[in-house]
Amino acid sequence: MTKFDQQAYANLFARPFMPFTGLNDLIPNSPITNIWPIQNLLPTGLTLLSGESRSGKTSFALQLMLNVAQGMCSFADDSPDDSQPFTSARGRAFYLGLDHSLLRLHEFRSRLLAAQPGTPPPNNLFLTNTWTPLTPTEGLHELQSWLTNSPDTRLLVIDNLASLRSLFKGNDRELLALLRRLAEQYNISILVLHTCKRSSSLTASVDHHLHLKRLPVSNYYHLDVLGSSLAPFSLTLHCPTSHIHFRHASLAESLALSTLSAHKALTPERLAILHLIHTCDQPLSPAQVTAALSLDYACVRQLLSKMVKANLLTTVSHGHYTLHPFIKPLVPELLAQHPCQPKFEIAHILPSPDSEDTLIPESSNATESSPDDSSNSAQTPDTTILESQTRIAHNLTPHSYTLLTPKSGNPDPNQLNRNP
Repeated sequence: MTKFDQQAYANLFARPFMPFTGLNDLIPNSPITNIWPIQNLLPTGLTLLSGESRSGKTSFALQLMLNVAQGMCSFADDSPDDSQPFTSARGRAFYLGLDHSLLRLHEFRSRLLAAQPGTPPPNNLFLTNTWTPLTPTEGLHELQSWLTNSPDTRLLVIDNLASLRSLFKGNDRELLALLRRLAEQYNISILVLHTCKRSSSLTASVDHHLHLKRLPVSNYYHLDVLGSSLAPFSLTLHCPTSHIHFRHASLAESLALSTLSAHKALTPERLAILHLIHTCDQPLSPAQVTAALSLDYACVRQLLSKMVKANLLTTVSHGHYTLHPFIKPLVPELLAQHPCQPKFEIAHILPSPDSEDTLIPESSNATESSPDDSSNSAQTPDTTILESQTRIAHNLTPHSYTLLTPKSGNPDPNQLNRNP
């Protein structure tokens, strides 16, 4: 950038000259009114929304735009008694989606409107995916004209900083300083999306900083809020896959997330066991888990014990394992995030030497025998036990399985017939 260009950009959106003013004369005669687009979250000025790639920054920014355009509270639940401090000031919102195609913009529109079926789209939300170079006579002048002709503008979203670099001759700090002066001149909030870490050096060039992180269960997010006008705080949010609607995570969900975020909590072996127990919808013994997943029995017992200590599983009577109540609310979404689980089949589950893993049939009349054959029956217990065992067949479709009753003998009342 030449010296002439630097001077031209420095004079653009410059503050009017102000002499030293006493405190008594500053406030009463000031015509400036500070209207936050979203209270306690998004003030006026330049805000950087950072996060890793695919961390949900675009969906989050679109959610904030919709809240501002409709004047609705952010992160509110469907319940009418939901009290939260993130109220919005209704006004126009502009979105520069320079990183997205027209088809992608249509997808964003569908996901936004899917959260509010039957509600007409707001007429004060505008989107584009192209812009002219940011020079004083082209792109910046055009942007200034839009804001001048729309005095009720509250929010301008730029997605993202990397796509905006090709339209500007200077470096990132010069560009952010220019946007910062633009936000100050028009008393609006400019939200710039950027793929970077939380500790990026660009945070020193903005007024406020939001950092979004996707949690191990992909529909849940952690938001850190920092800024000169805000006390630092964090939020745990949930957004479904089908539509864009961020809401506060419940206390039970937060507890489950803290459990699932523990060290080595989501290894492939543990996910397979969670998938098996959730699909069968009943407590299983180590022998049943061993037969279904074709693993070593001693390793399964050790793995189940560690999962109990990690609050992933809990034991019931006779050494059977089931899902822990801490993680049960999030197991369906967790398994949906990992659909390619190994195919398993529990058939002919042999009892282990341990009494807790032995399946004892309720009826001993599985086969027709005479009193004279009682000694022979006592000598061949494996045949009777084998015929009375439960068979569980599972295919690749999650939550689709069949329980087969024994071929002979009275069925176990704890085993039910289930169809896919």
